[in-house]
Amino acid sequence: MKNESQIYPFSLLSKLEQEALTTAFSFEKINKDTVLLEQEITQVEKLYILSKGHAHYYYELNNTKILTGGLRAGDNFGGLSLLLNDAMSIRSLKIIEDSVFATLKADFFLTLCTANVKFQDYFTNEFGRCMLNKSFAKIISRQIIDKEFNLPFFNRPIRAIFKPNISTCSGESSIETAALKMSRSHTPAILIKKGKQTIQGIVTDADLKTKAIANHMDLSQPVSRIMSSPVISISADCQVFEAFLAMVKNDTQHLAVYSQSGDITGIISGKDLILAQAESTYLLIKTVKSAQTIQEIEGIHSKLEKMLLDPIKNGSNPEYITRLIATFSDAIIEKIIGFSLDKMAPPPCKFVFLTMGSEGREEQTLISDQDNAIVYADTPHPKVAKKYFDTLATLICDQLDLAGYRFCDGNNMAKNPQWCQPLSQWKAYFNAWIRTSNPENLLHSSIFFDFRGTWGDMGLADELKQYLLSSIKGWSGFLRHLTENTLYFRPPISRFGKLLVETDGRQKGSLDIKLAMLPLIDFTRVYALNNGISQTNTLTRLFRLYTRNALTNKEYTDIVRAYNYMMRLRFTRQITTIMDEEQQPDNYINPHNLSALDQKMLKEIFKMTENLQQKLSVEFTGVG
Repeated sequence: MKNESQIYPFSLLSKLEQEALTTAFSFEKINKDTVLLEQEITQVEKLYILSKGHAHYYYELNNTKILTGGLRAGDNFGGLSLLLNDAMSIRSLKIIEDSVFATLKADFFLTLCTANVKFQDYFTNEFGRCMLNKSFAKIISRQIIDKEFNLPFFNRPIRAIFKPNISTCSGESSIETAALKMSRSHTPAILIKKGKQTIQGIVTDADLKTKAIANHMDLSQPVSRIMSSPVISISADCQVFEAFLAMVKNDTQHLAVYSQSGDITGIISGKDLILAQAESTYLLIKTVKSAQTIQEIEGIHSKLEKMLLDPIKNGSNPEYITRLIATFSDAIIEKIIGFSLDKMAPPPCKFVFLTMGSEGREEQTLISDQDNAIVYADTPHPKVAKKYFDTLATLICDQLDLAGYRFCDGNNMAKNPQWCQPLSQWKAYFNAWIRTSNPENLLHSSIFFDFRGTWGDMGLADELKQYLLSSIKGWSGFLRHLTENTLYFRPPISRFGKLLVETDGRQKGSLDIKLAMLPLIDFTRVYALNNGISQTNTLTRLFRLYTRNALTNKEYTDIVRAYNYMMRLRFTRQITTIMDEEQQPDNYINPHNLSALDQKMLKEIFKMTENLQQKLSVEFTGVG
């Protein structure tokens, strides 16, 4: 092929710019059958000009390839995406035979477009021609409307975006040898092996820079001196979002990926995930973590809602979604507490910020309100501490509201002075709620006993948890009263098997699926507290109960399936209110809008719930 700078539309550029192009172009060999770019998944980082070979592009809609075409020598690809689709690939590009591309970095290409109207017109005119195609026009218009709603990679297995490529060496190998191996294999990290099978650690590009080069280490030293251990690994069959949850949880940028046989086949990095989907929730959490002011995360919860719409619609496991929401919320809380502390003097004593209720159970949905509290250490200067933490609590809760977590209607927040107290007062609260069973105390216990420490001195949270469990163990009557209170919430089904719905008001004909789930959550809470289980998440509690033989295998399986089924209905309903009704999400399900199978499923779940409540009543109140 002749000089790329002479090919139209590059021939429209000035001679000086064409000369600059000769050094700006890079050449890349791409193997046959490689999917170089994936529609609305891959971020386009460069303009591609086919120099040798053959490639095929297409848009996939409902499992059908449309808008297909071929690239021949001299054709370019990616300009439309860079100019008009926020650098996300509009169509997929698959390599049909071994090919060579001349590539031009995105920033250089965009600079040329800005400086040369005719050059840019070539690509925008192509857009106009494409828009004459009704299918293309429909696709583009949908992308413009729903751009923030798309998360097509979210449910994809890691193997879909992961290319097996492993580089290993022994711990005795020199740092220089390891670096050379990484360079030759084009991998961002190398696995350090002990013997033939055991993976001992990992060394990344960052390790080479910060541990070896920055510290002027002798590169002949063993690479084990700079490795990180242990290596966090994940199955190639896990979903993409599980990879970034693992990265966030373990504060790492690299995960070893293993196949079905258990063999590690390579490494996936945080950069890989970002490249796979630039608008991913991973990036959103990174945005939160890097925010410098509250204005940068104002209303950010609404962005999370939009990003979760597609995975929820596509049937993603509700447990994964709630875990993701909890991870996001925890990142927001951490950032906002940091902002708040920056505005104040250092704390007079240790403290912990607690989340409670659904957030404390890590079971939040798209409905986001605050349930939180502050526990601080007892000090010789209680008035000083009280004034400080009341001020801090107000700052935190007000900023959470700005981020999209609205104030609790019941005022169960740290900014309520009643719920910002020293550890001794919280113990007094718990003791009173356990030993004096009136409706208000039972309500408080159902909310506050599902707490977890989210930020601060976790020792305070642990001490309060142990106090709670030991106090309940020493006062068995509490569980009887808690059970009696729990039994007031009956599943919405009549004696004759008819689903009970609201008879008037705006929600006439509907049932509250959140309230319908409460008996299962309450059942699990009572048994967990009775068995001294400190975890608050309902599914975790159920598993702990099952392993302790407090639940049979059938009971455990049935409850988990019922819980997940109803949680999926909640999420689906909340999507409907946001997308179709353009309202704030709610939990009201109209049974008539469900299929006959779904209605039957609900009825079976509610009958099972009644049987569980009967079991609860017999065991804790003696009444069948």
